[in-house]
Amino acid sequence: MLRSLTVLFLACLMAACGGRSAAPVEVSGGWIEGLVEDGLVIYRNVPYAAPPVADLRWRAPQPVEPWEGVRATTQSGPACWQNTTGGEAMFIERLTQGAGMSGFATWLLTTAASWQPPEVSEDCLSLNVMAPEGGSNLPVMFWIHGGGHQFGSGGQVYESSSLVREGIVLVSINYRLGLYGFMAHPELSAEHAHGSSGNYGMMDQVAALEWVQANIEKFGGDPNNVTIFGESAGGNSVGQLLASPLSKGLIHRAIAQSGTGIHQFQAVDAAYERTSGYDVGRRIAAAAGVSGELEIKALRSMTTEQLRPYAIDPAFVDTFHPQIDGYVLPRSTAQTFFEGKQLPVPLIVGSNADEGSVLYYFGLPAVEGGPLVQPQNQVEWDQLLASQFADQAAVVDAFYAVDGDKDVPKAAEHLMGDALFGRHAFYMAQRHQAAGAPAYLYFYERRPPSETQTLGATHGLEISHVFGRFIPMMPKDERDDELQTQMQGYWAQFARTGSPNRDDLPKWVAFDDLEAQEMAFGHERSYARRSVRENRYRAMAGQLESRLAAATIGDN
Repeated sequence: MLRSLTVLFLACLMAACGGRSAAPVEVSGGWIEGLVEDGLVIYRNVPYAAPPVADLRWRAPQPVEPWEGVRATTQSGPACWQNTTGGEAMFIERLTQGAGMSGFATWLLTTAASWQPPEVSEDCLSLNVMAPEGGSNLPVMFWIHGGGHQFGSGGQVYESSSLVREGIVLVSINYRLGLYGFMAHPELSAEHAHGSSGNYGMMDQVAALEWVQANIEKFGGDPNNVTIFGESAGGNSVGQLLASPLSKGLIHRAIAQSGTGIHQFQAVDAAYERTSGYDVGRRIAAAAGVSGELEIKALRSMTTEQLRPYAIDPAFVDTFHPQIDGYVLPRSTAQTFFEGKQLPVPLIVGSNADEGSVLYYFGLPAVEGGPLVQPQNQVEWDQLLASQFADQAAVVDAFYAVDGDKDVPKAAEHLMGDALFGRHAFYMAQRHQAAGAPAYLYFYERRPPSETQTLGATHGLEISHVFGRFIPMMPKDERDDELQTQMQGYWAQFARTGSPNRDDLPKWVAFDDLEAQEMAFGHERSYARRSVRENRYRAMAGQLESRLAAATIGDN
């Protein structure tokens, strides 16, 4: 999910107020003191690794540095370094206008979101814990924020008293982003014990999960019952962690919201669909004027301001994602799932009905893995479908209402949502079930309840119901309250038992490829049904299979 939505949520939050001090807790590194608010304990900005600065920049996370005395952990820490002057205004404008809000509300929220950019720093490897006071042996829910692996944080925006009151311990984390989290370089691989580079953000996630194993009992959590969940890039991270051998023993259940990682084929040492990570790292060194010997030493000596031009250059940014490196990710996430070698833990996975209604207009391609084109007329539409779906092009075309040039942009928007999010959620459930692990598929259709809304169920809207935090002045009614209760109930029950089902909620049928059931989080009600877009997803499967067949990278 883009940072813009996080900024917008942050504009809604009131500053932490009142509460009493929580009893000090000893964790890795020393003693910490948080807050007790309304029966919940809250600890913010708890370090789980050493600051990844200076010589630790672009290295695996190191053990946390011990401190003296009791460390106050009552205020949120900085987000990991990211571009705070990006194009969030366009995102917020599309989001607020598309939600059917008034002109005044749109102006107010857009203005509020620009008042105070988030504090960012390379010294950012911290997490937050929220738990019922006095709890014990509770399931742990470990949140991984979205933001395209470029933006966002795990700060107060993801605190949720209503979710925690379902009887869980909630952990949210920061992890290195962009240039600092996902730049590869042959010198970095040479200095790593396992020849890895380009996956520092993923290593941070693993380090935070290891912190949970070592410390979460102090907060009433059960280290043997940890559910990872995330949205967008956080959902991709969920899939990638399930595909990584480093996660074994750290994860017991998983929830992937609008992201799976199945679509990504970035590799450190092979150019597949885009340039290799090594080539990008060398190009960054050349652009910074330090190419030659000891490029990484020179880059480590530079400040974030000196590195900023390369950290925000779109030619580089597009490659800053988890990479196939032979260690953290031995092969692509898609390949791991199609071979049935992912962690066989219970899984919830799903997507939203209108994922592309905002994101498509940020220049994303209509078909993931295809050319970076956004067709504008019938000829370009037909060419795109033929090039990507071959003998299934006519079948795919039939699912989109294109009767002339005027229909193409909207159809491409819908195709992008299906191709990037919907079908991969379906494939993940399909491959997980084929591997013998339980999977539960959902499809979120709740749109803003306004006659003038144009967003539909856009990317990220389900976060409001999962966390119980709604954008101020966004249209909302009783169905939103009901859906929040349902989704939080399902998520917490799943974390508790590995099944989302409980007696007071509509029955959610586990995915079976012969039945292809999904839970519809509908605009007006929630109910189980056959996957409403199953046929189009199956028609698109050949395109992913062709990409897999062409990908010889990462094979062992």
